[in-house]
Amino acid sequence: MRLDDRIPRDAPPDVRTAVAGAAPGWPLVLYFHHVHPTLDHYTSLTPASFERGLETVLADYGPALDPASAEADMAPPAAPTVLVTFDDGHRDNLDHALPILDRLGVRALFFAITGLAGEAPDRSMTWDELRGLTAAGHRVGSHTVTHRKLPELAAAEQHEEIAESLAAVGDRLGDPRPPLAYPYGMPPTGAAVPPGTLAFGTVKARPRPWTAAPHDVRRTYLPVGREQLWPRLCREWRQQWWHASP
Repeated sequence: MRLDDRIPRDAPPDVRTAVAGAAPGWPLVLYFHHVHPTLDHYTSLTPASFERGLETVLADYGPALDPASAEADMAPPAAPTVLVTFDDGHRDNLDHALPILDRLGVRALFFAITGLAGEAPDRSMTWDELRGLTAAGHRVGSHTVTHRKLPELAAAEQHEEIAESLAAVGDRLGDPRPPLAYPYGMPPTGAAVPPGTLAFGTVKARPRPWTAAPHDVRRTYLPVGREQLWPRLCREWRQQWWHASP
């Protein structure tokens, strides 16, 4: 993806990786992991940075997409929208991200590792807490049962990781067609994803229309520690949305 003059040509590698947003005319999908005031990790934003990031995206890109409308057969939106997603079901999402989401009126999609839900309540959300998120208008999807790299597993194991986790989300939370996010952004090697399931990759996936690649939708991110570039990054994503749009 070419960097235009709004993004410095000597931008850091993480910004260059993030700069490709969505396919023209399709929702931008952002993914987050930790939101924590003291955790020092390359996937962690402080609550203040997370709030600043969401405010920037909403102001410079477009409004949040209701995760309930995110389906493999959905029609593209009429204007730029952003789907906010979280991976892994970390407790800090509940403690620190949720109040900010609520304050900004954003509903998000949380991908839970179903085999770990409630196993370590000090680190991950429980099923009751995930149920509370859905009751509040958020959505919960599958991040597989154990968060292993799917291409490294035998075909039967890939199927179990995906099918069992999707069934757990559906049975416990009442979502008839929950979405899926691949651990490490690595899709399975076979046909393990059920038809009709919307499945998300990471920046490893190419920007393609959801109807063309419903099992490998690209997600991108706000690079940690690059707050000064976030507004320009959002404007670049917005330009990409309009480029070649009908």
